Amino acid sequence: MRVILASGSPRRRELLEQLGIEYEVRVSEADENITPGMKPHEAVEELSYRKAKAVWDLLPEKDTVVGADTVVVLEDQILGKPKDAEQAMEMLRHLQGREHFVDTGVTILTKDGLRKTFYEETKVIVTPMSEEEIRSYVSTGDPLDKAGAYGIQGEFAKYVKGIEGDYNCVVGLPAGRLYQELSRLERSQAEKKAVIFDLDGTLSDTIHSLTYCGNEMLKEFGLGPFVDKDYQYFAGDGAANLVKRALRAAGDANLSHFDAAFQKYRELFAVHCMDGVRPFDGMVELIRELKRRGIKIAVLSNKPHAQTIQVVETLFGAGVFDAIQGQEAGLAIKPSPQGVYRILDNWRAAGEQITPANLLYLGDTGTDVLTGRGAGAFTVGALWGFREKEELIWHGADALIETPLELLQFVTNFEK
Repeated sequence: MRVILASGSPRRRELLEQLGIEYEVRVSEADENITPGMKPHEAVEELSYRKAKAVWDLLPEKDTVVGADTVVVLEDQILGKPKDAEQAMEMLRHLQGREHFVDTGVTILTKDGLRKTFYEETKVIVTPMSEEEIRSYVSTGDPLDKAGAYGIQGEFAKYVKGIEGDYNCVVGLPAGRLYQELSRLERSQAEKKAVIFDLDGTLSDTIHSLTYCGNEMLKEFGLGPFVDKDYQYFAGDGAANLVKRALRAAGDANLSHFDAAFQKYRELFAVHCMDGVRPFDGMVELIRELKRRGIKIAVLSNKPHAQTIQVVETLFGAGVFDAIQGQEAGLAIKPSPQGVYRILDNWRAAGEQITPANLLYLGDTGTDVLTGRGAGAFTVGALWGFREKEELIWHGADALIETPLELLQFVTNFEK
């Protein structure tokens, strides 16, 4: 990973070095005047974009550019860099004994012109300082080139009572977030040769069959029932975990009924796994288009292997998918990436040169996101499935889509 840093800040250079990112410095000459009326986070995002764009425009050969801007915010008022020592002292007098926020905006411009702009915010609490301490600190010259008139990583650290958020955001570059965004852009730009789908809640709406089998199982022990929404959270990590979650929710905290309940659930599911099951709207069209473009397609599910094949082939037909993998003995369930690796290994054995970088993984739960990310795939969260948007974001989905056909935007440039 290599970037051009549109900043002369030594602190930002140090953070890039800590991340192991190769970089070149080209100081931006962009206008840093804040547009009147902008909120602080809007201002740092806008300034970070101006800085990145000013450098990117001058590159004879385009490359990835990172621009950043940091401001201190006290009671919604932006404190930039002080003009002189007197203004630095005034800023520090306002900050002491109070909490304030530090906003850092970052813009990434890729060699292809893709743009990603974001900001992070961290709360800082400054302990009260005496006038002598303020004067002594300002005399060091350290505050004069820093937003809010202090640098948290220097001598001023002894006056910081506490922070809430990313420390590096206060230093001047939210390093962890930057690394993740750069990695996400890198994964998105690799040629996509294959898509692996989760089954329940992604390819097919199976919740009615899961609810029926789960409630019939609980009925055997005088427990339950639960509704579809409950089973959306019981499901996703294999049949055994679904049974455990249902039993605990029904009051069997010690899982005293688990062995008999799991056996009953498997018996019910073998008969009723297709009850009310249907593809989600737009899924058939998506699969047809992916196949037309020559994209390999597969299914990876924590559902038992035999039922995974039964559901997929009943809904879409035999031979439509290039690989179908369900839960089997000796294969770790998701979020382990073992199932992804098995699919890729089988494809390679058949002569297909597909690496994780060439792979797009689509799923609807945090477990799916962890599976795709663990395998090194570009991972897309399906918002029509069993879980909420917040869960997918929290676990690090590279992108979110609201309808199946939106997935095509990630393979548009690689049509065969």
